[in-house]
Amino acid sequence: MIDRTDGRESRVLIRLVGSFAVEKDGMRRAVGGRAATLLKLLTVERGHAVPTDRVVEVLWGDCPPKRPVENVATLVSRLRRTLGPEAVTGGRRGYRLGVPPAVSVDLDEAAALTAEAESRLAKDEAAVAVAAATRAIDLLDGGAVLDGDNDAPWAAPARGEAAGLLRRALHAAATAALRIAEPGRARRAAEAAVAADPFDEAAHRLLMRAHTEAGEPARALLAYERLRDLLAAELGTDPAAETRAMHLAVLREQPPAPLGGAVKPGAVKPGAVQAGAAKAGAAKEGTAKEGAGPLTGAVKAGAVKDGAVKEGAAKEGAAALAARAEAEAALPGRAEEVAGISRAWAAAVAGRTGALLIVGEAGIGKSRLAEEAVRVARTTCGTILRARCHESERSLFLQPFTDALTPPITRLAGPVLRDMVGDGAEALARVIPEAAPTLRQGRHGTVGETGRRSSYEAVTAFLRALAAREPVLLVLEDLHLAGTATVELVHYLARRVSGARLLVVATARSGEGAAALEALGHAVVRLELGPLPARAVGRLATRSGQGRWADDVFRRTHGHPLYVVELLRGLAAGEHGVPARLSAAVLARVHRTGSLVERLLRAASVFRGAFEPALAGELLGLPPQVAAELCERALRVGLLVVTGSGYEFANEVTREALYAATPVPTQLVYRRRAADLLGHRGNRPVLNGRSHRPELR
Repeated sequence: MIDRTDGRESRVLIRLVGSFAVEKDGMRRAVGGRAATLLKLLTVERGHAVPTDRVVEVLWGDCPPKRPVENVATLVSRLRRTLGPEAVTGGRRGYRLGVPPAVSVDLDEAAALTAEAESRLAKDEAAVAVAAATRAIDLLDGGAVLDGDNDAPWAAPARGEAAGLLRRALHAAATAALRIAEPGRARRAAEAAVAADPFDEAAHRLLMRAHTEAGEPARALLAYERLRDLLAAELGTDPAAETRAMHLAVLREQPPAPLGGAVKPGAVKPGAVQAGAAKAGAAKEGTAKEGAGPLTGAVKAGAVKDGAVKEGAAKEGAAALAARAEAEAALPGRAEEVAGISRAWAAAVAGRTGALLIVGEAGIGKSRLAEEAVRVARTTCGTILRARCHESERSLFLQPFTDALTPPITRLAGPVLRDMVGDGAEALARVIPEAAPTLRQGRHGTVGETGRRSSYEAVTAFLRALAAREPVLLVLEDLHLAGTATVELVHYLARRVSGARLLVVATARSGEGAAALEALGHAVVRLELGPLPARAVGRLATRSGQGRWADDVFRRTHGHPLYVVELLRGLAAGEHGVPARLSAAVLARVHRTGSLVERLLRAASVFRGAFEPALAGELLGLPPQVAAELCERALRVGLLVVTGSGYEFANEVTREALYAATPVPTQLVYRRRAADLLGHRGNRPVLNGRSHRPELR
């Protein structure tokens, strides 16, 4: 929905929990009277069109106006003027609430967070589950749904939906907290669930478990007695067998049965008595150990091979296999890497600080994998900080950190910010100039060694304080273009920060900025991205409707993700050569290596298959040593690969693009010279051209 002057899409958020509220692009919008009732009704019954007759009944009851259809249309027009044309869809026969991303509803956000928490529990990622469930509870626990319309029967479905979601979220939070050995947090969630529904036996069991693991068995027994008395008095029945078994285990001082997963959505309705809960699942109860030092290996260093992160020695369970299948569906050929990202984030949420460096050639998928980290963090209530490094800004002190931290810092109230950074206020003001007035700082001069360290400490202090509120993901793209100070601070965070719920994810292009990246050493975990396997290319080709070209695309690209995607787009448009957009990307990449390397590669593009550096150099009159050095430069950035005693292009697309960009007269010169050289050596020439042979004249 685009109705903004800046061309960006507008977003409408409708809040049903607590007092009804409507926001557009973060600003409250006044919607009142029957227009508000109409919007509430459409929100409660979102997902389908509400017939106009139903709308008239809710708005006017037994006293409809003379022209009810026109009156409803007028109200809809009023809503569209206030919230945008896509806020309400449909016509006079019926209307429907707009769909995401144009319109979102707080209950839907809570449902997504609750489902994420349950999914993370199933994957044994309890720390992440706690974060997601806690955020869902925060959304749902803000008061009665549609407060002020308590007696309206049309609002009952939303109230039931919220109650069910809150129950699931509280169960997930309590279960996850028990798995990470936080019985206090589990007790609070279980108590809230019991208060919301006194007949919720699963909540009572979680409460008993929390008391037991907190070393308070007497309180666990008291919780059981209260439940038993309630059921006997109100329903004339006893607790379920599973609840009685837990009571008996507490009496005998026996360890309780292993925790199962979260309650399945819809398995138990709010207010219903469980007549026999499902047996505890076979998943083992995990306890998150607090790391004594910083996590420099959410994925173990050295565990990267051929672009894939190795799995742990333990066998994968059904949940892990399902997670891998889900990751493979989202990013074909990158299931291992996605799993590594997810594990790193789960470790960070559990308080084990991590730093991950994604390395690979241009277009290999580094940014896409970093975006996956953002997605994982966002769906589990993480705070996202991100910035990109620029070569022209290398001399600017910590500019990427300035870009990443300025938005959250400038949104904080002065007293809160000063409390978060403490004595580092002045140093932080040097990094975030916009924060200087808030931190009551004046001018700042050049940054010396002492000032540099204090700036590192101030940024670290702020990130620690921010991570104490919610887990933090810091994404820095193109770190190979960063200045020394930025790289040093990444190293500082990776080596010296521990116990903070912080994950740093950086991307870097292999073969560029080597000195800076080598300075990181073993402080970060390096995730080397390689090409996609043939199976993944086939899956992408099938998705795009070009499955019959899968083998040819893989042959020409060798699995380079960017090249695969662009070739498939070209094929879909009927283009069988190298698409112009892809050709431009290849040539720009080659151009960055320098004019001499570019000239050598253009000349070498006449060879189909492997070639010797000396032979390619002779096409340009270069000494063998110079040609060999130029080939090594191309090798370091992934344009060439070693084949026996020679080189060949990393993929056919690169060679095709270079050859096509070389003027035909120049092609002829290179081909004839190559034919002469090969002929003198007694080799049959294998050259580029329509006939794949030199056309000598």
